Amino acid sequence: SSGINAEYGELLIDGLYRPSSGRNTEHHDKYIYVLAYGVSVTERWDGDERRAINTKRLEQTINAIEKTQKLAKLGDIQEWLCNIESVFKYLKFPVVSMGVITYCKHVTMDSSYFKGVSDTVPLHLILIDEIANNHPLHHNTVFSFLKQLFERSHEHLQELEQIEIRKMIIDRMVHLLCVGHVIPVIQYMRYCLDNESADKSLIRHFAAEVMEVTTSPYSKEFIAEFLPIAKNPDITASLRNINESDSISQFIEYCGG
Repeated sequence: SSGINAEYGELLIDGLYRPSSGRNTEHHDKYIYVLAYGVSVTERWDGDERRAINTKRLEQTINAIEKTQKLAKLGDIQEWLCNIESVFKYLKFPVVSMGVITYCKHVTMDSSYFKGVSDTVPLHLILIDEIANNHPLHHNTVFSFLKQLFERSHEHLQELEQIEIRKMIIDRMVHLLCVGHVIPVIQYMRYCLDNESADKSLIRHFAAEVMEVTTSPYSKEFIAEFLPIAKNPDITASLRNINESDSISQFIEYCGG
């Protein structure tokens, strides 16, 4: 068996990857070892006697946590960019991905984070995309993070900038949909439409993106969730043309009109 108590693991990850908790670093090596051991070493026990232990992945895991944890503490974008190839390799370790999500959460909480980034995807969101690519079991965590970002007020930005930032976050949600987290993403956008909690132009952007990345046959669940969005004239009228050769019209026709 292998494993580490989930709550204890979260505490270790938070302590290691939270940018602001860098003062007390004397125990970091110990924390890294305990965390790496807990997630990578397997033991076989017979009653009270340990029969076998597999530490094959321990060194690699320690190294991956060490390297990314140092970058999180430095908090220097240039350092992340200089090491991006290695970082992408380290993100294949689930524990590192959880650490980097924690880091990204803390960094993006800063109210000035999105100032001046409306035309480019910030590094932290690129890291989140890569985590979604690698780890289906992290999709819920990634999606919760993206929803928090989407729902944040961003009131220090001009209205057009706020729209652009939210479009960028929707693009991350569509990416998450593309790698398998389909129904929760569509349900959320449907919720935003039903509760009028997002600008209609954002839901329109979402609908257009979804039609671009999906194709028939569609599942019953997909149709049930997406058809009300597709049929809403406030959302999709401007995406449709008279001869109904557009993807929204074709989707509605596929669903039986």
